[in-house]
Amino acid sequence: MAFFKGSYYEFVPLFEPDGRGQIVFDGLRARPIANPEAVLEHTVALKERLDSLAHHYYAESREWRRIVETNPDILFPEDLLYEPEPVEDNGRERIGHVILIPRRRESR
Repeated sequence: MAFFKGSYYEFVPLFEPDGRGQIVFDGLRARPIANPEAVLEHTVALKERLDSLAHHYYAESREWRRIVETNPDILFPEDLLYEPEPVEDNGRERIGHVILIPRRRESR
């Protein structure tokens, strides 16, 4: 299994074969989640996106995962900006909800 250079999954190990040498699951182990230190609070506004927030704070839209990893109380990334979908209300925005923004990385 190959990933692009710089991918968040580039160095994630595969599952190891069992005691008999058989591959039990042909896939990757879970990616380790960073625990960045939160330094700012951001209040969600209308029509915001995680990539645009990452671009605003880091000048790099692909860094949206850092924002997600700093807010471990959510299960899915979109839950930072939208209410989890109840049946009668399909994805209302969380305007006014506060999310944590981590410090910018010094170097890669």
